[in-house]
Amino acid sequence: MRLYNNLINEIKSILSGANIVSGKNALNVSKKISVIFSSETAFELGGSQKPCVSGLAVSSDIKFSNSVHLFGDDLNKIMSDSPFGKFVFIQIEDFENEQDTFNKIKELEALRYHLNIEGFMTRASALNMREQIRVSKKAIKSGVAFGDYGTTLLNEYFKFSYVKSAEIYFVTNFNDFEKLNSVAKKINQTTSALNHIFDNVMFDCSTCNLKEICDEVDGLKELHLKNVNK
Repeated sequence: MRLYNNLINEIKSILSGANIVSGKNALNVSKKISVIFSSETAFELGGSQKPCVSGLAVSSDIKFSNSVHLFGDDLNKIMSDSPFGKFVFIQIEDFENEQDTFNKIKELEALRYHLNIEGFMTRASALNMREQIRVSKKAIKSGVAFGDYGTTLLNEYFKFSYVKSAEIYFVTNFNDFEKLNSVAKKINQTTSALNHIFDNVMFDCSTCNLKEICDEVDGLKELHLKNVNK
């Protein structure tokens, strides 16, 4: 799977000034829904209509460093609702069957809707490319940092046997969220186009609202033609 490669490299280039942060504490993960009430909340990442963007992209041939990157302030420096960006890049096995690959992408995408990490409450919208996260006062008081949160996320992704390497980028201070939004939109459109292809939607480029991304991302149109002609 190489459809996302250029988009991954573009985000990494935009965030080239990010620092690598390490995790010191293993955070508890639960299957129970994590609810953090307003009275228990220190702040919300992406809250109060602040800029907020997220994206997940995979590759079969980019080897990632299994690290967590931060562009901006860590959790202990944030005093109120903050802008927020989160990008997850994952190297997966190169499956011969494209449908299998897409099923794995959906599986990885779904994790953020079901993962409950103690001290954090996520509200995600793939449609709007937003992932707002409430952070509890208790977590901040105990010294939890992005390195801890990100390392916990990486550990959860590595539970999937087909995940070979990964990187996570968090963004809190950035002067051009529109630039990040633009690339995240293309990531989202690429995933939507794959869904379009594997749902065997009628092939008609002239009427398809995903024509622009198919024309831009190498291999998408060819993949669609290949599946239509099966």
